Amino acid sequence: MVARNWRAPGGAGEIDIVGRDGPFLVVAEVKTRGSLRYGHPVEAINAGKRRRLRQLGRSWARLHGCPPWPLRVDGVCLLVTDGRVFVSHERGMA
Repeated sequence: MVARNWRAPGGAGEIDIVGRDGPFLVVAEVKTRGSLRYGHPVEAINAGKRRRLRQLGRSWARLHGCPPWPLRVDGVCLLVTDGRVFVSHERGMA
């Protein structure tokens, strides 16, 4: 992990996790749900959110002097139910 809860200047948004995976700059959104009533947590990371995360990732890279490519958007999803925690890591969300 390189950074967490990074807020873009001017209130443009937040990246939950910034990391590196080999050559990739990875920006990850973390979603937690207490049930499946409103769907799996990954469903909350829609196309608009992924697009915004890509923009934020490029901004983070520019401000920190890193090359912005290749950039990958991941989802870290937690489902907490009946005292159990289920975690999934969705790599490279399109």
